[in-house]
Amino acid sequence: MACIDAISQTSPQMSLCVDGVEREGNGYRVRYSFTLPQPASDYSYQVTPLFTCGTDTIFEESVTVRGKLNAKKLRRRVVLGDRNATLPSYVPSGIDSVITRTAYLPTDRYPWVVGSTLQICTSVEGEGCCEVSPAVVLCCDSFLCERPFHPVFSPVEDNTGKAGELQRNNPVLQHISKYRPYDSSRILRKEEGALYVFFPLAKWTLLHDFRDNAATLDTIVSITRQIMADSTSSVKLIQIIGLASPEGSVKRNNLLGQNRAAALRDYIKQRVKTGNAMFELCNGGEAWTELRDQIADSNIEGRDQLLNIIDTEKNPDERERKMKRLNGGKTYKYLKDNVLSDQRNSGYIRIYYDYVPDSAAAVINRASELLREERYTEALTMLRTIESDERAQNALGVALYMTGDKQEALCRFRRAAASGNEDALRNIEQLE
Repeated sequence: MACIDAISQTSPQMSLCVDGVEREGNGYRVRYSFTLPQPASDYSYQVTPLFTCGTDTIFEESVTVRGKLNAKKLRRRVVLGDRNATLPSYVPSGIDSVITRTAYLPTDRYPWVVGSTLQICTSVEGEGCCEVSPAVVLCCDSFLCERPFHPVFSPVEDNTGKAGELQRNNPVLQHISKYRPYDSSRILRKEEGALYVFFPLAKWTLLHDFRDNAATLDTIVSITRQIMADSTSSVKLIQIIGLASPEGSVKRNNLLGQNRAAALRDYIKQRVKTGNAMFELCNGGEAWTELRDQIADSNIEGRDQLLNIIDTEKNPDERERKMKRLNGGKTYKYLKDNVLSDQRNSGYIRIYYDYVPDSAAAVINRASELLREERYTEALTMLRTIESDERAQNALGVALYMTGDKQEALCRFRRAAASGNEDALRNIEQLE
């Protein structure tokens, strides 16, 4: 140890420190520096930086440092042709020197570094005038190779108010942007979420307890009341299309369709205390489009003949007479007993709503797009404007982490997880 001791006796103690660790590609870029004290004149030493974790070691390129007399002797040997003598890789100028290096640790070659705390040390082997000292570790520093963080974040839904909440289980509700004016070509029975209220044959009196009317009417009234009581959403329009079966005269059936739609409107008005402006009444009259579609989907005897009559006979009253005569009246009787009974209703009912725009959701979703584009600083600036919104906490955590504030990021992830955010839970699992 004499030559090692000579180092510390003639110069300040050797030191080493890690200056930075960054993920780069499929590995880690480590920046470190170490001092090279000036040895005594007749001494030299070799410094080898190395990374260790348990039994695994990565050796860096060595540096040989020589005192003035030692270097002079080496140069003489080189001049005299000593094949075992080589010029030093580094010769200090009489003062302590600092070496700064960057090492790249690829994870495909060194998978054990991922998620590990590594030590970086300097192995020093000394040589003096009379002896060679074995390698010893003089100084160390440690650093963590953090596991790769793959942030998880998703867009948030608009806060569509009470109406949006009710829509999840009540498809009769639609946003006003989905509004469609009525025309006779629409097949209403196949439009998802439509509600129907039934009327007795040739009547327009609305009976609460007739067929399934009670559940339907109660649902319509309840939904309308709840939305009207909400400050963030509103009922924009209740569309009612009055229909009648093709039985009887066109004039009579048009009157039935009109009055049935009005009866339903008046029923709702009386219970939710609103005016006519909220309603759109459409008189669909005879439901020929609905009837034709039902016949086309059935296996009724004479189906093709019925469809031909409906398609080719333009006069509704004559069309009905031809249908009644088909197959001696058997086909029409089947229609009357099994199909036309469902045509005797008020028709299609749809409630259209609107809501106050959710500006916070728009900010979160725009910031999420920036995160996907790796524009983390911009995303963080945007999210700071709504940082009190619970829905923003996970995205805010991602932006904070990716801009270097890992402590606050973890706090945001935990806050989001406490609110039930599954993305935040997955982010926490990666970091803890």
